[in-house]
Amino acid sequence: MTGNSWRQSVSVFLVGLGVGAGLGLLFAPKLGETTRGDVADAVKDGADSMIARGKKLGRRAQNTFEQARAHVRDVAEHLSGRS
Repeated sequence: MTGNSWRQSVSVFLVGLGVGAGLGLLFAPKLGETTRGDVADAVKDGADSMIARGKKLGRRAQNTFEQARAHVRDVAEHLSGRS
């Protein structure tokens, strides 16, 4: 996943979250305090999910970097052995 598609995913998520929260407030048959609590919980869950996805993406990037570094080291050793 590239940085641009990650930003696009976050943007779509945030827009969807805002629209859902707004519709929930308009059509909810609950008290305002209860609804605000539900919205706050949903926002927290969404934020937690995005943080988890970010950490997973970071681990994948780190693994890819380590693999590339090992490959470069192997090629350098191979080329230095040919001299």
